[in-house]
Amino acid sequence: MQIQNKVLFIGPMGAGKTTAIQTLSDDVAASTEVQNSNKEMFNKETTTVAMDYGAIQLDDNQRIHLYGIPGQKHFEPVWPVVAKGAIGAILLVNASQPNWQQDTLYFIKAFDMLAKSNSILVAANRITDEQHDELAELLDQQGYCLPLLTTDPRFHDELVLALNILIANLEIEISIDD
Repeated sequence: MQIQNKVLFIGPMGAGKTTAIQTLSDDVAASTEVQNSNKEMFNKETTTVAMDYGAIQLDDNQRIHLYGIPGQKHFEPVWPVVAKGAIGAILLVNASQPNWQQDTLYFIKAFDMLAKSNSILVAANRITDEQHDELAELLDQQGYCLPLLTTDPRFHDELVLALNILIANLEIEISIDD
């Protein structure tokens, strides 16, 4: 069975994917969080090892299924399995992390098919205005024309806005292709 309206939350460890799905979901989100055994890489208590799942009803006709990938690169073999059938992705990045710009490009390239079809929205948190401008310029230099928002994964309304912008962008792409 293929799930309609499947949106991914992608990004590095600590970007806020699990928090975003928990914040957005109408019901309790499913999570595969376990004790973080690599605190040298990222100092947080838990990390996702398979995926997160939740769902939100945006309106009477639109239920969005939310899937979060594990952000550590050694879980990369899981990404295509979770991504299968996705219509788009929200790339969460945490600008307070040292390699956040490289991580942004890494995940865009890892999900290249979605990026090429303009089916990714970049949602940056903990970002300054200067960093926002730098990221916009970096994306442009790399040839990506993707929506870029400042978003806090703890705030429901900001995430709903990001989802609505992603969906509107997907609808525009579909109408251009027709």
